[in-house]
Amino acid sequence: MSTDKIDYEFYEPMVNKNKLLLSNIQTLTIWATGAAAGILGLTGWSGFIFFVFAWLFISSAVFFLNAKAKPHDFFKSGITEIYLSSAASSLLTYILVWTLFYGLVNIYE
Repeated sequence: MSTDKIDYEFYEPMVNKNKLLLSNIQTLTIWATGAAAGILGLTGWSGFIFFVFAWLFISSAVFFLNAKAKPHDFFKSGITEIYLSSAASSLLTYILVWTLFYGLVNIYE
C-alpha cells in the first residue's frame, strides 16, 4: 500500500457552486453582523473584536454544519477556503454596514 497523500478529483461545477454558496452565506451573515454592531453602538476595537468572534462563529458553523467537518471533500483548499478565503472582503463589507447602521441609529441620539 502506498502512503502517498490521496489526490482528490473535483467536479469543477460543484466546486464553483460550493464556493458561491459559501460566499453567499458569509456575505449575508456579515451584513447582519455589521448591522447588529451598528445598532448596538459598538465603536473602535470593540467593533473589530465583534467581527472576529462573528467570523469565527460563522466559519465554524459552515465547517461543522455544511461541510460536516470534512471541508476537503467540498473545497480544493479545504479548511483554508472556509476560514480565510474571503476574510478581507468580508471585513470591508462589515465596516461599511457597521458604520451605516451606526450613523442611522446612534448619531442623533
